[in-house]
Amino acid sequence: MRLLVQSDDYGITKAQAAGCIEGIKNGLIRNTGLFVNMPWSAECVRWIYPLLDQIALGIDLNASTGSSVLGYEAVPSLCHTDGLFLTSSENRALDNEENGFDHVNYEDLYREFDAQIHKFLELVGRMPDYLHAHAYQTKTTMQVIRDLSEKYHRPFTFDFMETYVHEKYAKMTWVKRGDANEQLKSDLKSYLLRDEAGFLGKETGYLVTHCGYVDAELMEISSFNLVRMKDLEALTSQEVKQWVKENNIELITFKDLAKEYEDQGVY
Repeated sequence: MRLLVQSDDYGITKAQAAGCIEGIKNGLIRNTGLFVNMPWSAECVRWIYPLLDQIALGIDLNASTGSSVLGYEAVPSLCHTDGLFLTSSENRALDNEENGFDHVNYEDLYREFDAQIHKFLELVGRMPDYLHAHAYQTKTTMQVIRDLSEKYHRPFTFDFMETYVHEKYAKMTWVKRGDANEQLKSDLKSYLLRDEAGFLGKETGYLVTHCGYVDAELMEISSFNLVRMKDLEALTSQEVKQWVKENNIELITFKDLAKEYEDQGVY
């Protein structure tokens, strides 16, 4: 079988990025999405650049962590006057029954996400291998990414897997939230070794994780923090790497899948 292992949020902090690099070099990560709006984004790109032939580097389109690429004057509905995005919790607090639990302004978000894609091009020197939605998601955010996916002919992770791989794949998004103690109990390794996602019975598996080391910046900007080092521990463990070998699992990327379906004339 084939397994697409994705680790989100590359560059949300420098420690997280360093952990993700470790997971590429010595683990299962073959797909990760760049945060382009952080002060250290360019530095994180330099770290991962030598590995681009081994992975698919996408973009995690983000409007809830860090600063807007365009700034408050251009996209006032998305951020505070200092340019910092509304957080996921602040966004959700604005959603109510009257606005269909989706207060997002399509035009502002389209401009911001389009600018983030162009920022990726500036930083990396080419277009992202795929588009992915970070954290806070509504019908509007999904539609904006779908429209940009069509504009730039880049796979949008959610839709691409459902449309082209559909019943032939098993998906698992490994998200273990909670307080520090709960996150430290996260056990992706055992989950994989027991094949609780049913990967081994499918032609293709899709595993979404959030690997990384932890630093003060991560603890400050995200409540989803300590679990990242547990994900990394699992994907770099000898047991999981042996599980991959014993089950003849091929680690693949979104580049591989996109080319496959392009060659078939269906994407």
